[in-house]
Amino acid sequence: MAHVGKAHDVLSLSEIPSQIICYPRPSEDERQRRLRELENIGVDQVLLKGETTIDGYQVLGKGCVSVVIPVKAASGVAVLKIRRTDANRVNMFHEAEMLSFVNSLDIGPKLLSCTANMLLMEYIEGPILPKWLRRADQSESERVKKTVRALLKQCYTMDTMHLDHGELSNASKHVIVRSVEWSPVIIDFESASRTRRVQNLTSICQFLFMSKENSRVTQAFTEPICPESFKTRLREYKLEPSERRFQQILSACNLE
Repeated sequence: MAHVGKAHDVLSLSEIPSQIICYPRPSEDERQRRLRELENIGVDQVLLKGETTIDGYQVLGKGCVSVVIPVKAASGVAVLKIRRTDANRVNMFHEAEMLSFVNSLDIGPKLLSCTANMLLMEYIEGPILPKWLRRADQSESERVKKTVRALLKQCYTMDTMHLDHGELSNASKHVIVRSVEWSPVIIDFESASRTRRVQNLTSICQFLFMSKENSRVTQAFTEPICPESFKTRLREYKLEPSERRFQQILSACNLE
């Protein structure tokens, strides 16, 4: 029978279910190996909460590579990504390397620790970007514009440092806005690369200003843009990524 999780169930490590730590192929031997990994990175408890469920247990998220849950560790409440047993990646080290690199640029949640199957990082309190935009009040337009500018700046910084996130063209679940100071945090660097062509800035601009789902909401705060001028600026930036081209994009977005 599926477990019906409470909103804030707290479990010790010995109580963490195989359905979570070994999703989607539970195995007691693998569970024990993974429990030892959790002990090694200082995880004390797991918290069952989130909008996604696995066999009745609440989690923060579930993707093609990992299951994401909040935990209590030596550093306090943190986020744990657990590699799925059927993932097409043999370990979590690539994502840890990418996250460590962007951390050096003051981007992304802080990496706390990593093992073959576990990635421990800072817990970011706040809604995902589209939900935050739809909740924001028109009276806060300057604060919203500041947040969007900061997000575009982070994407430009990653471009200049030759790291491509890989999933920002559909950033619906890859950017969280902190509840307190409204600063944007780009998450999920499992598909990031330092070898392919970078397109972080153009991807996030298309997501925010050109997609039917988001453009109307975004432009309610930034004022309407000229689509043709905007597309021209993006094409020019692709040909010549530079600070000057970046500033022209901000201007086209009414964010200068």
